[in-house]
Order: sequence, then structure tokens, then C-alpha cells
Amino acid sequence: MRKYSLSFLKRGNANLLFNCIREKGPLTRAELSRITGLTPSTVSYITSVLIDKGILIELGTEKTNRVGKKGILLDINYDKFLFIGYDVGSAFTRIAVCNGRSEILTIKRLKTQRGEKLIQQITDNILKVISDFKITGIGMAFPGHVDPENKTVIRSHNLNLKSANITQIVEEKFGIPTFIDHNVAIMARAKMFLNPSSKENFVMINLGLGVGAAFVHEGKIYRGKNFVAPEVGHLLVNPNGRRCNCGKIGCLETEASSAAIVKNYEELSGVEVLDKSNSKYVYGLAKEGDESAIKAFQRAGKYLGIAVGNLVNILNPAVVYIAGGVSGGWEFIKDTFWEFYKENTFYASKDIPVKLLPMKEEITAVGAAAYAFEKYIRSEIIRKV
Repeated sequence: MRKYSLSFLKRGNANLLFNCIREKGPLTRAELSRITGLTPSTVSYITSVLIDKGILIELGTEKTNRVGKKGILLDINYDKFLFIGYDVGSAFTRIAVCNGRSEILTIKRLKTQRGEKLIQQITDNILKVISDFKITGIGMAFPGHVDPENKTVIRSHNLNLKSANITQIVEEKFGIPTFIDHNVAIMARAKMFLNPSSKENFVMINLGLGVGAAFVHEGKIYRGKNFVAPEVGHLLVNPNGRRCNCGKIGCLETEASSAAIVKNYEELSGVEVLDKSNSKYVYGLAKEGDESAIKAFQRAGKYLGIAVGNLVNILNPAVVYIAGGVSGGWEFIKDTFWEFYKENTFYASKDIPVKLLPMKEEITAVGAAAYAFEKYIRSEIIRKV
């Protein structure tokens, strides 16, 4: 039988109470005891410690018609902490400053640099932010192969990065706890953070300059052995297709990304597009009725439908969410998507819905800030309870 130390149990209980208040708060100590099953004395001790550390605050007595002494409501001290959410997109970067509630205090958007210039861009922008705000922690979202445990970017083709320990650079330069994860995992975290009571299993697919995905199972992001699951962007969908940045031929990323839609249009129309990565131009032409532009999106829908159908067959989630800039052209994607999705989905999974994610483009930056908030509380506060 495994034995647990007292400190381990205290951290576990503190984490349990923190999650309970975040999902259901504000709550009284009596309600916390009833919901979590912890004894009143344990709840009283841990909440007192968290109040002393500034994590929890007392909001006053509860409003109730119950006879007897009224309990004091506890909630998380969301306004005490400010976090940077740094979304490094393949085309554009968004930098947000958020409080613990994920409310945006400021946000800016800029074109993403590559390689060493990107690292310099990151440190320059963080320096500007911390000159205006007292920042508690930094959360970063990157496309590509990211190791969140060792906080490194193992490889990002689109950003020309390999074995980049960016969090170490940031922490050494600014002395601020910094955390990193895959950009679509961060998007999934944002959805969970903004709706903490939801426990649905879902797949999140992001369509941008690249194509990424995340799978949430029982409230946790499924990673796989090397932190790459589910790598939908490099799922083979067209054996006779184009060569991908990864070296393979026919990856979904070569068919359903923004760059792929531009390429589709160029091949169909014979017209060269100056911005090879931005499908918004093609979308504008499609809105005007340009047949080649419409077919460029329809081709993307075909291969996206094949990929999502196969992903649903393997994972059997409750729902699939489609997000990212390319999803803005859904009106031209949806018909071929549904045709090939249904054709490639096992009969027992045909009722699984696919929905557009009803969140704005800053979701990943907000999610990165929320990720930093949760990681900071657990690694810097609860770990020391």
C-alpha cells in the first residue's frame, strides 16, 4: 500500500478546495466541507492558509433564510494577480494582460518573427508590458511540438525553432514564473477555464497557417507519449497531394490551412497571391462570387471532413470544435466538409456534432494567461502549503 506524506495530503486538499471554489464559488466553509467531503477542521485550516497567502478572500456573510449563524463566503482573489498571455501564432502574435478572471486589461497584435528574431521579439514585448503592469506570471502558447513539463519548444516548423528553451530565457531575464504549452492545448484550456463546470470530452481543431488539435478527456488534456497527441495536422489525407513542411506528402496541413487555401486558389485560377499565408484575401473573393476562390475553400472542406471523420472514429469525443482564422470561411467549407465527414465516420459516431467555437480570436492569449494563473497557484502557492 502506498503511503502519502502529510504535506502531500495537504497540497492535494488545498488543490481540491481551490478547484471547488473556482468552479462553484463563492462558497462558505460549510459548503466546501459538504461538497468536497473534507472535515470542517481541515477546510478551516487550509482556507486560513490560502487567505494568508492572498489566494482566497472573505466576501461577507451568505444570504440565506436558514436559522442559525450565517457562514462567511470565500472566493478566489482574482484581482490580486495579473498575468501575461502570450500567443505566438504562426502568422500573428497576440499579447494580453489579464487578471485571474481572464478579463483582458490590454491586448495587442503584431506580426510574428521567426527564429532568433522571434526570441528577441518576445523579450522586447515582455519588457514593455512589465514596465506598465506588475505581472505575477507569464503563459505562452506555441504551435508545433511543445514539451509543457520541461517548458521547451522541441520543434516548430512554421517558426523556424528547434530545441528552444524560451521559458528559461524569459525567467532568467525577468525573474517571472513562465509556463508554456501547445497553442491548441491552450485554446482547450481557455474553454475549460471559462466554463469550469463543463466536463464534456471534446476535440479542438485550430485552422490557421498550420493545423493543430487538442483532445480533452475527463477534464484533462490527453498528451500521448511525446506530447504530440492528437497530431491531426500531419494526418495523411491525400497521398497524391503536396509536400508538407514536415517532409511528408499529403498532410492535412497541406490541404486545410490558410496557406493551403491560397495555394488551392492559385492552382485553380492561375493568379498569384502576394500573401501566401493569408486566406482572408481568398475569402473576400469567395464572398464576391469568385468560383475559383469558392472551390479553394471547398477542397479544404473535403480533406478536413476526411480527417475529422477519422479522428472521431478513433477518439469518440462528445463534440468537435473548429476554431482559427480559416474557420471564418466556414460558409464555403461546410458543404464538402459534411459530405466527406459523414462518408468517413463510423456509423456509431455519426451523431457526434462538429461546431464552430463561439469565441473571439484572442481566445489563445486569454487561455495562456489562464494557464499561467492555474500553474502559478499550484506551483508557487499550493505546493508550499
